Amino acid sequence: MAPENRTRSWLKGAALVGVGAVAALGVSRIHVSFDGEKAQAAPPATMPAALATSSSAVADAKNVSRAFAQVAEQMKPAVVSIVVEKGGRSRGPARGRPQQGNPFRGSPFERFFGGPGGGGGDDDGPGFGGGKQVGAGSGFVIDSRGYIVTNNHVVEGADVIKVRFSDGRELKATIKGTDPKTDLAVIKVDGKDLPASRWGDADKLQPGEWVVAVGNPYGLDHTVTVGVISAKGRYNVGDGPYEDYLQTDAAINPGNSGGPLVNLDGEVVGINTAIRGIGTMIGFAIPSSMAKGVVAQLIAEGHVRRPYVGIYMQDVTPELASSLGAGAPSTGAMVGRVETGSPAQSAGLLEGDVITRVDGQPVDGSKAVQRVVLTKNLGQKVAFDVWRNGKGLQLAAVTAAHPGDKEDKQSADAPEGGEGGKARLGLDLQTLSPDLAQRLGLDPKAKGAVVAGVREDGPAAEAGLREGDVIVEVDRQPVAS
Repeated sequence: MAPENRTRSWLKGAALVGVGAVAALGVSRIHVSFDGEKAQAAPPATMPAALATSSSAVADAKNVSRAFAQVAEQMKPAVVSIVVEKGGRSRGPARGRPQQGNPFRGSPFERFFGGPGGGGGDDDGPGFGGGKQVGAGSGFVIDSRGYIVTNNHVVEGADVIKVRFSDGRELKATIKGTDPKTDLAVIKVDGKDLPASRWGDADKLQPGEWVVAVGNPYGLDHTVTVGVISAKGRYNVGDGPYEDYLQTDAAINPGNSGGPLVNLDGEVVGINTAIRGIGTMIGFAIPSSMAKGVVAQLIAEGHVRRPYVGIYMQDVTPELASSLGAGAPSTGAMVGRVETGSPAQSAGLLEGDVITRVDGQPVDGSKAVQRVVLTKNLGQKVAFDVWRNGKGLQLAAVTAAHPGDKEDKQSADAPEGGEGGKARLGLDLQTLSPDLAQRLGLDPKAKGAVVAGVREDGPAAEAGLREGDVIVEVDRQPVAS
């Protein structure tokens, strides 16, 4: 090879290394010869800057790694594996393990929950033709007296619940209380001075922060996965009326349900609950801000009573804001209906009011209003800033017990449930009241149902229905609500 070609070859190699290589060459004074001489380098007086930076980066990485390891070690005694049994007899466990099965087939969480040896929905093997079904999940001790938090869908309908600790102990558990609306449950084992975890503040989390998920996916006890908070305030994930999920890319798989999502301080900031497809790295956790109050009530009373003010709401969209007239807020939650005799009615809230702030904090939609109300205790005041007919008002309501909790059931479109229930058409609807009709520029005597929301992938969207449409007939039959 000619000298000039050898030179070009060397330059190409240097170009691939980039700036770091250039810096090293400059500091180390490397002399290169293409005429047979050996390359010589004068010993540097000090460590090259590039190497010093690399050592610092490695040290930082090791510190982060140690933080993960410390969290895992701290949580290990408090995280448990939960095995549940439903139904009659089976042929016994296969290969020394509980048989693969999903006792929650047909429930909204079937795709999120699997047996200890396999994925969700695999319950058609030997021994499951109407016999005993075995499933597995995760949980964590929240109280040293033996109270353990998990998902409702993990223990719902269970005849036998067994809890296995990291030290090998296996104890039977009983259900202390469940709350299907948030998919939370508390079970109890006979024990004292058990290592308990502590709550963190999910409200202080920011997307991008590190979190650690601990659980028992596919029967692999005390599996630790690491990721970040991908987003907050996710909803329309499951079928529950109260959704305010944390999204994370820490790997969550069947069997992780009910396990803790932990920050780097070793505090539980979420309860792992759902996944959007196995292997997608899209997982969801119930935030501690929602779970703490529910768990405390389940431990104390065995059931949950929720705060309620009695309003139906819809998000303020640009189209809706423009229809409300000049000066209307561009974001917020518009009151679609006020329950008769409710705290909201006593406070003076009216249909058509636009809620812009709750307790002084801006709200960008109905879910944000719901989120604040649900953090309140019964009998606690909630302050609303509202826009009405071009004027700002300040109103206050005192929360009461949710009437739906008296019978332990609630329709999907109950007050404070956001935009209301979603039928299979993918529509959110509310009755066209005289006041709302007037605000939309319609005859106050008009009857029908206002489209408050349309699910993007639903049949209604494909048919061309849009927010703000008013449905006056269905199959040529007039509708009034």
